[in-house]
Amino acid sequence: MFRHTALMAYSHIGFELPRLPKPFFVDRELLENDLRGQTRVLKRLAQGASLDEVLHTLVEVAEESRPGLIASVLLLDTESGRLRNGASRQLPQFYCDAVDGVMPGPQVGSCGTAVYTGKRVIVEDISTNPLWEQTREVALKASLRACWSEPIVGTGGEVLGTFAMYYREPRAPDASDINFVASSANLAALAIQRLRYQQEVEHERAVLKAIVLGTPDALLLANLDREITHTSAGACRMFGYEEHELVGKLTSILYADQADFEHQGQERFCPDRASKWLPSEITWRRKSGETFPGEIIGAVVRDHDGSPIGSMGMIRDVSERKAAEAKLTESQNRLVQAERLAAMGQMVSAIAHESRNALQRIQVSVEMLRYELKEGTEARSDLERISRAEQDLVHLHDELRSFAGPIRLSLSTGSLADAWREAWSNLHVSRGDHESVLTEIVDDVELTFQFDAFRMQQVFRNLFENSLAACEGPTRIQITARQAMISGEPALQISVRDNGPGIQPELVDRVFEAFHTTKAKGTGLGMAIAKRFVTAHRGSIEVVYPTQTGAEFLITLLTKTE
Repeated sequence: MFRHTALMAYSHIGFELPRLPKPFFVDRELLENDLRGQTRVLKRLAQGASLDEVLHTLVEVAEESRPGLIASVLLLDTESGRLRNGASRQLPQFYCDAVDGVMPGPQVGSCGTAVYTGKRVIVEDISTNPLWEQTREVALKASLRACWSEPIVGTGGEVLGTFAMYYREPRAPDASDINFVASSANLAALAIQRLRYQQEVEHERAVLKAIVLGTPDALLLANLDREITHTSAGACRMFGYEEHELVGKLTSILYADQADFEHQGQERFCPDRASKWLPSEITWRRKSGETFPGEIIGAVVRDHDGSPIGSMGMIRDVSERKAAEAKLTESQNRLVQAERLAAMGQMVSAIAHESRNALQRIQVSVEMLRYELKEGTEARSDLERISRAEQDLVHLHDELRSFAGPIRLSLSTGSLADAWREAWSNLHVSRGDHESVLTEIVDDVELTFQFDAFRMQQVFRNLFENSLAACEGPTRIQITARQAMISGEPALQISVRDNGPGIQPELVDRVFEAFHTTKAKGTGLGMAIAKRFVTAHRGSIEVVYPTQTGAEFLITLLTKTE
């Protein structure tokens, strides 16, 4: 009854049968074992097992059914086009590593060739077959002598991988083997496609759930009577209701003006009208009675036949946008000022460019004086201070000319205390007779890390100059340093505080604006440049407000370089 069954099935596929050494008779017990094994695989699939578990069950069933068989599944990576290990139990690890990542080709072993051609590949003796020229050595090292590989083909004709049968001696398949490898590949295709489809569905479901739960907008579903049937978490947050307080209620409960409810019912949610997805802005009412402006988009929901089954709406709170629009007039009024500031910036940049010639003459003069003034003299010290000031100006002018451009830091390891001390020392002449004291509170704080010494000196110099200019009497500037952790990274926080009159509250937000200044002299670039330099160090600088007396700035710098 079962005679020639597998033979006929194989011929029906349209491939040439291998030469059989003797007449083939179906083994009833073997066939029943195969069917039981397939049932085990299908049962694992029905139980919701993972693809890895199902494929390993397939390999296990195959090896139990065919003594001496070493089964293997390779999966085709659609992105890279390479074969990846899917499942195996007896193949040596070094062999699995060797074939993992193989690119299919016309002569890449049995599996690589099967994927490349989309046809079954039978190799009776690996040691002599030309298809194994590239990987023969590693196969023989693993004691593999025969390999029959069946491409795993999806319902759309795409190749998904291979199911392979290895043996440790040269061997040709009989009809039952051919039938078995084909049915195993078909079973693998079923598992792969079903589980991948299931993963895609679960992913899409998770994405939709995340969108519904995560969106701050209010999502509402209602029936044809406009009674709420489903709400999102965003809707409950926006309107202040619990879900059970909304479900079953008319959507009119959310409208501040019942005329808007009637109008939306006639224009947007009328089953007899075409759907309109254009947004409308109306006023809504929260549970507390508070009203707010909101934008709604929505329409009637229809089934596949076009029959109306309900309606869906999404409401967005536009209170913040309305507030921003209220500030638009102020922004427009400041536009003229911004244009003037931009022109000033161009002017400063041009001045900086032209002053380079004068600075170069200063530099030449300094170099000539170095030959005439002996080291260690007071005059030579003054000359060196002039030289440092000239170099600082050169750097500053370079920054002014590329104010809007990127900053390229010159990092070196040093103590940040040296930077603020050098900045304070360089102000010795400008301080003159002005009584001023710089104090430090840095006990047990590690201040050594990589930073741009010149730019951090300029940051502290700008802060010191502002304090000296703001304080009419004796100036007291205090620097306090402490260790900190910012987002899990080690950092330093440096407070610079003076005893001046402080910063007026209405000016705090403008401290770091370019060309903004409250001093009689100055370009207003000092604090803007300071902020750029600190930001370039992956740090921040901010005004500490309010303060009991004086102005205080807090600089935060990460001490671990990228």
